[in-house]
Amino acid sequence: MILPDTPLYNSKTDAEFRIRMIHHIRTTFKDLLPPADLKLLDLPNGLDLLQAKVHQMLFDASHGAIDLRAAETKKLAA
Repeated sequence: MILPDTPLYNSKTDAEFRIRMIHHIRTTFKDLLPPADLKLLDLPNGLDLLQAKVHQMLFDASHGAIDLRAAETKKLAA
């Protein structure tokens, strides 16, 4: 996979990338995500929680046509 040559993707460590990604999400999507969802990013697994929430929102909005949820979530929903 080819990544863009931007500061976000030119992180030296995983922790640095995580910090930059959280900052990017907060600034880019602050008008789209409610404050409660943005607060999820403060948790250790906040990126995973927010990703799962967005996948569920996409599933709901598409009436099940688009399903990016994790396999575990699909089993629980069935």
